[in-house]
Amino acid sequence: MHPDERLSPAGDPGRLAIRQLTASDRPALAFVFRRLGDRSRYQRFLGIKTSLSSPELDRLTSVDHWHHEALIACSPTPRTPIGVARYARCEQFDLAELAVTVADDWQRRGVGRTLLTALRAQALHAGIRRFTATLLSDNHGALALAKEFDRSAVIGQDTGEAKLMLQL
Repeated sequence: MHPDERLSPAGDPGRLAIRQLTASDRPALAFVFRRLGDRSRYQRFLGIKTSLSSPELDRLTSVDHWHHEALIACSPTPRTPIGVARYARCEQFDLAELAVTVADDWQRRGVGRTLLTALRAQALHAGIRRFTATLLSDNHGALALAKEFDRSAVIGQDTGEAKLMLQL
């Protein structure tokens, strides 16, 4: 087990290993991306996205664990990367933009919830008190997950997008 790895509690989706993403996780991040279907990619990036470029992988794995945090979840044995949750601090010190991605074959199994719970703890430690996100209005899984954490999370919906503000 990686020294910073935490196992999810029993009763969560198997025994997921969750740890901070590092620059050496470029292949793992690319692996998760390849396990996303077209619809999942469209929902995550709010547009058509067929691949992650080298500069995008650099940006997504360049985290300082304070202003920009990312956690990666790996499945029970055999350990394979299955999801990532991240935040990037906004100009307001206590506000960060949120993104959660889970491989298609692991969706609706509690991985997003487990990742968001762990990311919330990291964010609170870093002084972040609110997450913001923009997502497609028909991304029912993400909307339901946000409402689990903050029932008043949806602050606006129009032109096919929903704006979220989650109080941590």
